[in-house]
Amino acid sequence: MGENRSRHCILSGVDTPAARRWRSLVRARLAEMERLQPGRGALGAAFWDSRAKRFASRMTLSSATTDPLYRRLRRATGRRSTVLDVGAGPGRFTLALAPHVAAVTAVDPSGAMLDICRRQARRLGLANVDLVHSRWEDATVAPADVAFSSYVLPLIADAPRFLRKLDAASTERALLYLGAFSLDAVMDPLWRHFHGRPRKPGPTYLDAVDVLRELGLAPEVEVVEVASRARFATAAEAAKDYRDQLCLPDTPAVRRELRDLLASWLVPREGGLGPPLKTTPAAIVSWRPSGAD
Repeated sequence: MGENRSRHCILSGVDTPAARRWRSLVRARLAEMERLQPGRGALGAAFWDSRAKRFASRMTLSSATTDPLYRRLRRATGRRSTVLDVGAGPGRFTLALAPHVAAVTAVDPSGAMLDICRRQARRLGLANVDLVHSRWEDATVAPADVAFSSYVLPLIADAPRFLRKLDAASTERALLYLGAFSLDAVMDPLWRHFHGRPRKPGPTYLDAVDVLRELGLAPEVEVVEVASRARFATAAEAAKDYRDQLCLPDTPAVRRELRDLLASWLVPREGGLGPPLKTTPAAIVSWRPSGAD
């Protein structure tokens, strides 16, 4: 009876408290972004296409192989495993895993991101990478042994729909990678300086765990430390990146003010400048799929 009840919960569209809380947090945060930068709140393919090169320069293959999620995925997979990377971006985890598994399918709505992944796969001689240009909600893919999604869910208002599909697409293990420490806490002084109020909070990994439990799943959580990857040659270069994060207009006055603030906030790191935190905690949330044998 318990198994049937759990399975029914996975397949149903019941609007539960955790799902409502998640939806409310995401919608409020996206609405704030839209108010500050009209057109941004949709976070569609064009948004990610315009940021693909900068994103890829930070999300490198070498950064993937030292990442705690990569180590966790290697433990969950073997030479015969198939893997599904949902929201793969430029494919740092896809490309790092491909030499060690049978096949990887990378799904992303950004064609520019997938083009970067495609070029990298060719350069590395990887013939077992399949790219699917689609939103996850609209994608048609075969189930994989292991399915995962890294830092995507907090941007999705309908978390149950996203998670039900991820659960159904995995046969052995499903995983989410989410921040366990809000970078808003670090950015808060800068956000308040420019906007005069705190930022609308986004959902946390604990909210994701609550949604998964409402779906009848039994998530396990491992909190890990992730090295900060942001590196800038100058404060002016950093200002371009942080202006985007802070949803600020691109004007000479804003660039100048932000550059001056960052010059005293960033710290020297590896021949450049980086944020004051060397590492930040992240959560690897994993579960046994509802359809697993």
